[in-house]
Amino acid sequence: MRRLTIALLGAAALSSCTRVAPTGANGRHAWTIPHVLRIADISDPDHLNPYLSEMDEVYDLSSLVYSYLVIADAQGRLVGDLATAVPTRRNGGVSADGLTYVYHLRRGVLWQDGARFTARDVIASWRAVVDPHNDTLFREGYDRVVSIAAPDRYTVVVHLRTRDPAFVSQFFAPLQEGGKPILPAHVLDRETSFNRSPLDTHPIGTGPFRFVRWVRDSEIDLERFDRYFKGRPRLARIELHIIPDDQTIATELRLHHVDLVVSPSAALWETYRSLPGVVTALRPWNAQMVLVFNSGKPGLHDASVRRAIALAVNYTAIIDKIAHGIGEPARNTLPPTAIGYVALAPHRYDPAQANRLLRRAGWTRAADGVRARGGVRLSFTVAVIEGSSTLTDIALELQQDLKAVGIALAIKAYPYDAIFTPQGPIDSGAYDMAIYSTTLQWDPDVHVYVGCNEWYPRGQNVYRYCDAQLDRLEREGLASDDPSTRAAYYRRASRLMWRTVLYLPLYELRRPIVRSAALRGFSTNASATPWWNAWQWDI
Repeated sequence: MRRLTIALLGAAALSSCTRVAPTGANGRHAWTIPHVLRIADISDPDHLNPYLSEMDEVYDLSSLVYSYLVIADAQGRLVGDLATAVPTRRNGGVSADGLTYVYHLRRGVLWQDGARFTARDVIASWRAVVDPHNDTLFREGYDRVVSIAAPDRYTVVVHLRTRDPAFVSQFFAPLQEGGKPILPAHVLDRETSFNRSPLDTHPIGTGPFRFVRWVRDSEIDLERFDRYFKGRPRLARIELHIIPDDQTIATELRLHHVDLVVSPSAALWETYRSLPGVVTALRPWNAQMVLVFNSGKPGLHDASVRRAIALAVNYTAIIDKIAHGIGEPARNTLPPTAIGYVALAPHRYDPAQANRLLRRAGWTRAADGVRARGGVRLSFTVAVIEGSSTLTDIALELQQDLKAVGIALAIKAYPYDAIFTPQGPIDSGAYDMAIYSTTLQWDPDVHVYVGCNEWYPRGQNVYRYCDAQLDRLEREGLASDDPSTRAAYYRRASRLMWRTVLYLPLYELRRPIVRSAALRGFSTNASATPWWNAWQWDI
């Protein structure tokens, strides 16, 4: 439940569209460069070491260069990657008390510099995550490991401090934000500083493509790794072109200078759909556009105020005008892939009911129309990312909607590299509300984000929210490894979060696909790192 860098396109339903264009020999379009995939993205990465970044682009690149222990396939099933299988109670990979996980590793896997992959790489990668001197982001799950050992070169045994049935979806798995691949121990051993590692600019992985070069603010080139353990990749080369303007990206696609757009603009969706030789599609994505509340702030601590805000929002206007008709009403704070997910009734737009709710709760209008109670005014500031027209437009719509029920809303923009830092408004608690897009946890356990004892920096509860009943349900959900037992608790927990409006999902996101019709074998999953089968792509 953290933030996405560039993920502002929502979608209403699964669909696809292809405009027909002439093809040449072997079914390829005349403009296609055989076995060379040209990708366009709007920003340059901050790092190429995924442990140090929150950028979606870095996660995408990691799935091309690196490998993980466990991944998800297109149907959302967890499958082994560097691990031969996903540890479960049934296959003996998880102990009866839920405290021990055993990973059996693939043999014969090579790093792209020719070194052999072994259990030592997994242990070294875990140490890189938890070392307090490293600027590693997202340690959830890894910090519950009390010991890790390798009884042989191809077995890793992990002992946890407490039972954590969500562990397998977090530990070196790319299923949510902060997903980490396995790094090479022989490179880590030579480092003098992990925070300024050679891996930051020249990654070495076990994935299907090896790094060639990075021309800052221009291009990143990868080439086929012939000895990839799942088979020789079909693409010979991948070029990632940095094009910092959505309209220019659309033009380059129209001119067939690129084959795949990473983060298509919602405003240009119809343009993309009209281009000959281009496939557009909307795929499942565990992500939402959200309005978050700092419940530690006077006024927002009152659940009646949060419920009234939920009633005051014109979701249809946001989806139609800002998401350009490709958003979808949200139905839960959990993703559909999570056990315990149930499609709840969407929050409805009912400003009259919002006004009645606030009046009953004792919030009365002052002369300027802003409601107040006991000296506390319902006047707030919403934080948005600077330069994002989508977020600004949403904030302007909310400003109008909330004014109609007696709530004043100012808008404050922050640079992306400032809003989500430890000193920024979200983590420091110096905010009232904020709008951003977020990837939801693959597993329904969200205790670290909502627990009464998990306020940042101890945990990730930036909402300053506390509910004893929710705490109990989240703890009980972690007390069993049985999916059906856990699902019952998370159904109740998600209904409680929905009813008390812990935060407000504005709409569901779906993953937009804009690609050349000549790209074959392309498939995504619903996770934060969707490119799970790049070795099977070809053009």
